[in-house]
Amino acid sequence: MLKALIAVAAGLIFLLWQALLAADDLVVEVDEQREVAPITAPSPYYQRLQVQLQRHRDLADAGGWPEVPAGPTIRPGSNDPRLAILARRLVVSGDLADNDVAVSAADYDEVMQHAVLRFQARHGLDVDALVGPATLRALNVSIEQRIDQIRVNLDRARSFFDGQGNDFILVNIAGFSATVVRDGQTVWTTSVIVGDTENKTPIFRSTLKYVVFNPTWTVPRRIASEEMLPKIKQDPGFFDTGDYQLLDGGGNIVEPSSVDWSAVHVGNFRYTLVQQPGCSNELGQIKFGFPNEYSVFMHDTPAKWLFTETKRTFSHGCIRVNKPLDLAGVLLSQDGWTRERIDSLIESEETKTVFLSEPLPILVVYWTAEVDDLGVIHFYDDIYELDAATGTA
Repeated sequence: MLKALIAVAAGLIFLLWQALLAADDLVVEVDEQREVAPITAPSPYYQRLQVQLQRHRDLADAGGWPEVPAGPTIRPGSNDPRLAILARRLVVSGDLADNDVAVSAADYDEVMQHAVLRFQARHGLDVDALVGPATLRALNVSIEQRIDQIRVNLDRARSFFDGQGNDFILVNIAGFSATVVRDGQTVWTTSVIVGDTENKTPIFRSTLKYVVFNPTWTVPRRIASEEMLPKIKQDPGFFDTGDYQLLDGGGNIVEPSSVDWSAVHVGNFRYTLVQQPGCSNELGQIKFGFPNEYSVFMHDTPAKWLFTETKRTFSHGCIRVNKPLDLAGVLLSQDGWTRERIDSLIESEETKTVFLSEPLPILVVYWTAEVDDLGVIHFYDDIYELDAATGTA
């Protein structure tokens, strides 16, 4: 009797195992065709991406957009044989009105130029109306690739916005932008500089809690020993020019001239460099603090000219903000701070930390596709090759 029961049980286990295997097969099959899982508390960012996903699928069903042939840069005033194809391409993506095609296809006129400018702005390109190699590459990304790109970013948006409130700061690494959102609406935005490919800005969420005016900068040991040590050896005036203090392991100030720098190397570097507040400080006039495991923060920079670049991957991982005093004004206005008060504190050169009475969530994301408040979709280069890592874009 016992043997019979064991045999029955073994049979049931086998059938259950086969069912599980079948279920696993079914999951794999469904996953290949899966829709992005719904978010419990949809945000405008997420919903607008969903709309664009469907729009691009409809465009794909209708045949997508044509490929613009390679050739020399198309310049304003050109009469290029590819203009008719370029016009059709821009109509499909919504950058050129359908009724403007007949005129624009004959000459690279102002109507067509405005369409190209719009396309370039949406794709993080130099907005110059020149249809050169970079613009041509973006034009010829297939509709299927764009659909995959939207899906990848829907997944990313879901992971960040599930349960997220309507007040936050959004830093888009791939879009080189920072945005303050209140009640679900954009109230302020600016451009940012992010980490280079060797020092990538990490993806994370935190809470912005304080602002430091006229900050000092404690140089990370790696930067001090690997990048600054050679400069210290070459330039006797390094510390005076950059207004750096040199500290020993106990935090005591050391006179730089008392150190035998010829004997110091990366392996035995035991000092700390602290740059004092001022116009040459690498953090600029202000920094914004939020706890995170990466020691990353947002800050000003004296290298303002870098914001004129389209691809702004110049930092060691921190986020440099364009117009940071305006950002401080937006954040601290909740606490009664005026721009005059902020400017006065900056001019005092006093280092002062101000805590926000209502800390604001900050989301540092990596979105290569996003939709703005007007419903216009923007695509950005995959600067860290994270889309490619998913195997779907």
